[in-house]
Amino acid sequence: MQPKVAAVGRALAHLKYIKHRPGEDREEGGRDMFDDREDDLNARAIRKAIRENQDSKVVVHKVTLAPEIDPEDQKAFTREVMKKLGRDKGLDLRWFGVEHRNTAHHHIHVVVMGKDKTGKDVRFDKKDYDRIKEYGDRYLERMHPFELERSRSDREERERQRIETRNRQREDARQERIRDGLELPWMHKKIIREQLLPYDEWKRLEKDRERGKIPPEEKAKRSRTEPEKESPYFNDTIDAAGKEWSKKNTLSELQELNQYLWDNQGERIDKPEYKKLVVWMKEKEAAARAPRAAESKENKERQEAQEASPAKEKERDFIEYQGKKYKKESSYEELKGLSDKLRNKKAERLPVDDYQKLRSWMENADRARWSGVLEKQIELSKKQYGREGAQKTAPQRVVNPLQEQVMANPVVGLFMQGAGVVNTLVSWVPLTDQRDRVKEAGDAMEEAKRDRHDQYVKPGRDPEARSKDQEAIDKLDKAIEENKRAQDKQKKKKKEKEEKRDKDGPFSRDHWGRW
Repeated sequence: MQPKVAAVGRALAHLKYIKHRPGEDREEGGRDMFDDREDDLNARAIRKAIRENQDSKVVVHKVTLAPEIDPEDQKAFTREVMKKLGRDKGLDLRWFGVEHRNTAHHHIHVVVMGKDKTGKDVRFDKKDYDRIKEYGDRYLERMHPFELERSRSDREERERQRIETRNRQREDARQERIRDGLELPWMHKKIIREQLLPYDEWKRLEKDRERGKIPPEEKAKRSRTEPEKESPYFNDTIDAAGKEWSKKNTLSELQELNQYLWDNQGERIDKPEYKKLVVWMKEKEAAARAPRAAESKENKERQEAQEASPAKEKERDFIEYQGKKYKKESSYEELKGLSDKLRNKKAERLPVDDYQKLRSWMENADRARWSGVLEKQIELSKKQYGREGAQKTAPQRVVNPLQEQVMANPVVGLFMQGAGVVNTLVSWVPLTDQRDRVKEAGDAMEEAKRDRHDQYVKPGRDPEARSKDQEAIDKLDKAIEENKRAQDKQKKKKKEKEEKRDKDGPFSRDHWGRW
């Protein structure tokens, strides 16, 4: 194996940088270097060890420890982290570290030799860096629990303020567009969506896409666009939510980004970029499920046999979460409740396929709610303003002079007054009850459900109150379904009664149903 002269040079340059970088924390002769046993190592001995290690596969590994808070004893912190890492890897690591206090956030530079103390090669992968962060957090939770909790709260508060600032800037930009006449504040976006692409047409296109049929306009768009060149993995990034994201981010971070993009429509990214995000999440989910070792020959043969068989496993048409099943036919309130549960950072996450399925179902249910809303609103407005207009334009009553003279007689007036009272009393007597009590009960439950839903989506509502709202909505859904069945049963009985009456013959009864 050829000696790695360039790698040795870079390692020595890094050693010089971490020891002698300018800063208030640099003492005369450079910063102190320490390892798992000693607090003041000889830099000359370390340089000699690096040169002697030039025949190994990797000369040194560079690691930076940046804990959430500055531990009181950074050396003890570093020693515990590196000891646990070496124990998990089954190696007796040979390393040295340097503390840097020249920035607002203190950190430790650690250099790990390419071979451990027994001569075994040392390799690092992404999971090792995740372990390092985990071990550091455990140390801080044990040694500085209150400071760590305060730091995390401050970080969450800063993130919340950053999001609020972005939302405020976006709202200011929207108000400016309204002032310039570029946006209509009174037109609901979902109404515009329904007008541009009606629900029935959108549903037909979605079914075509599920069957693999691409609409002509999308075909034309694809033919006009040239295939983009793939970026190298180290340049493959996404700009979203004011940050830069890449494949290096953790699965939980990418899932939180996905949730944020769905909740904030104005922050959504281009479709190719979003597809890239979904691919990253799927790869990380598969890596988390799959074992680290390669698949055995039997597993590969079984997989090939499954791919060759014509009968494929039917795609699951429901989502199961915390013992409850959600389907495409579930109400919008149920699907929205599941989405709110998943928004909690401590909640159990869904696979990305189920998450995309949930979002698709929510969009379908939301579009169904707004289907034909403009036509319905126009009809309601016609009825409302029609009644008001009829009342305003109704002709005034004209009294005949002879009638006015007759009514002036006290006896006639007393008689007419008594007749009016009798007429009022008679009008109160229900001869036949024409009210549909079952339908009125159903309308009342629908109104109660809408009121509960308005309370549920109200910003700042307590989680416990939201949970009670969700339970009430679920109970109302069941009651509404039972009411619908009762209405159907009532209509069926009425239809059977009419059919039986018609069978008696058209000439045997008059139009009032009498013989």
